[in-house]
Amino acid sequence: MKVLELTDRAVLESSIANKRCFACGGAPSTGIGEHVIPKWLQNKFLLFDKRLTLLNGTSIPYRKLTVPCCTECNTDFLSNIEKSVEPVFHRGNVSSDEEELTLARWLSKILIGVLVKETSLLSDRSNPSLGAIVEPGVIDELRHCHFVMQSARKTTSFRCLHSEFPFSLYSYRVSNYQKDREFDLSTNIAGQSISIRIGQLGVIFINDGGLQMEVGPKGPFALSGSDLSETQFREISARIHYKAALRDATHFYLTFEDEESIQVEQLHVKSFSGYLPGSSELRIFRDWDEAGLSYAMSAYMRVDRSIIFDEETQVCRTTLLDRKGNLIAEPKP
Repeated sequence: MKVLELTDRAVLESSIANKRCFACGGAPSTGIGEHVIPKWLQNKFLLFDKRLTLLNGTSIPYRKLTVPCCTECNTDFLSNIEKSVEPVFHRGNVSSDEEELTLARWLSKILIGVLVKETSLLSDRSNPSLGAIVEPGVIDELRHCHFVMQSARKTTSFRCLHSEFPFSLYSYRVSNYQKDREFDLSTNIAGQSISIRIGQLGVIFINDGGLQMEVGPKGPFALSGSDLSETQFREISARIHYKAALRDATHFYLTFEDEESIQVEQLHVKSFSGYLPGSSELRIFRDWDEAGLSYAMSAYMRVDRSIIFDEETQVCRTTLLDRKGNLIAEPKP
């Protein structure tokens, strides 16, 4: 089957409901399946019993965060993605477009895997009639995210409107962190964004066709590539997650596939809401709201909202820039 056909089969509601391979929709192996957070990462940072919070507010240990997968996908292209991404985090920086694409494929896998897992878990175990945390049909909304991951199967070329690739991705160096806090993960399922920090490298991926790159190719305050503290990385993740949830547009694509390669071209952007009032400009994001941002920052930074939000000015405080607009450098411990 062609890659596009595998993608179509994988996101089918029936494939998800029947616990078929999350990557191709084929028959799964009889084993435990694919670890959404790979074993090398769990081993490195002792994550087995650490927990990920799910959409219904419950949590699951990383060791149990597995999804159905066939042997071929597990040992072939998914294994290749894992092998390619590990040295990037070990080195601590992103040095090429190819590494950006590798990271996007890997983070797409994690984002899809988390959501697929939630289709197999009850929203309320005391009341099974309420069904799963996420209904199987929702996975179809990650079709494009799925294709980013699937592009690892075959040579793929992209022609995009906003950047090199059909997604937004920012990276940061986080060199000043505590030894017991070397791993950080957060997601915004509604915005299809994921932030991860492994040691000194923090990466944020948004499955938006590159729309955030159009607004700012280096992310909030043009800080992509900068050296941040743990707290600053969490703040910038919160800002990007919040922006992702405000997305109000999508793309049309022209895709061609033969036996050797895939060609993907973004044709144009379609706004869900149409044009900005009194303007010929398409509305790409809903209006930014500092109060709304404050709730995102409180959740992702794990601090009380009163510390973040100034009620008098209705503006969020920031750990990123001083009053002159310069990046705040955290004192070395």
